Amino acid sequence: MALLDSFKQHIPTRHCSRAYLWAQLATIGVYTSYFMAYTLPLLDNKQLNLHFLFLLKYIIESASFALFAHCFLRPVLKTQSQQAGQRWLLVILFLIVAAALQTAVSFFLSELELLKATDMSQVTLLSEKHNSPLQMTFSKGFMLMALITSFSIMYALWVAAYVTWQNWQHRKTLQQQMQQAQLQQLTNQLSPHFLFNAFNSIRALIFEDQHKAADTVTRLSELFRFHLQAHLQPSATLEQEWQLCEQYLAIEQVRLEQRLQFSYDIDAGLWQQKLPTLSLLTLVENAIKHGIAPNSGNGLLHIAASTLPQGWQLQVSNSVQNGTEQAGTGTGLTNLRHRLQLMYAGKAKFSVTPQQNSYCVKLEFADV
Repeated sequence: MALLDSFKQHIPTRHCSRAYLWAQLATIGVYTSYFMAYTLPLLDNKQLNLHFLFLLKYIIESASFALFAHCFLRPVLKTQSQQAGQRWLLVILFLIVAAALQTAVSFFLSELELLKATDMSQVTLLSEKHNSPLQMTFSKGFMLMALITSFSIMYALWVAAYVTWQNWQHRKTLQQQMQQAQLQQLTNQLSPHFLFNAFNSIRALIFEDQHKAADTVTRLSELFRFHLQAHLQPSATLEQEWQLCEQYLAIEQVRLEQRLQFSYDIDAGLWQQKLPTLSLLTLVENAIKHGIAPNSGNGLLHIAASTLPQGWQLQVSNSVQNGTEQAGTGTGLTNLRHRLQLMYAGKAKFSVTPQQNSYCVKLEFADV
């Protein structure tokens, strides 16, 4: 039912992109050109009127082909269902329906008085080796099966082309998201406010503990080095993400001292698992900025990664005191949710569990 509901949401034509409309026009052109190319050798060059009738018929057929592909196949292909098997069964079902309707359109056009001369059930072959034209007659049953098979193959090619184009669009969007995420990490998560606090902490440490001040500067430079390289790859291992968070937490602990207490519990076998680059830092920074830093008392941050029966999960939770949490714009979590959809296509879940004294964000990854 959820898949069918998602199918219905994609039926309206007003959500089509300009590139998609141009692609459909190209489909009409390719369809018409293909059928005209194999029909022309069967026609007498002197019968220009017959050429025009076939061209008219194929233009109408190609328009109906594009319409059926848009109304039956595209909505199913655009659904974001985790039940991939059910999705492709629906694709096959609607592909057969579209091929049957396209065959009906072809038969109907051939029965029209204007286009009766385009009936391909009786084909006349012109050959220089024969004194008279060779007449070939096909039964309607044979023509029916031939057309359904031909149209099914053509719709299958349309599906393959659409899926390829959609995947290319997703990859292009993902690259843009990664560039935007890297910039947002530098401007938002490592905001001037954070840098101001970090430098003030370092300044105070210079007079109290010069070795610790030098160590903090080193951590800050390492953090920036990770950030500058993050846009080069869309995903990173959990180990790489944790190393980045360690630098960030060490700097924040210099500023917040006892107000920031954190712990982690990560299964040893999960360190090489992949996840979107900077995703763990996004969750940790969000927890500190909006949950722990506003509190006057001690705050608790816990990071956990554990295996699931069919995958693994990453969980970041922080304590919250009533009336002290700061509301954010939600940009970081929204972008992370969108990147998960693009990269994992339904194989990853994002959930938020706000409670009275805690706030928990959980990422679940299914085995690929």
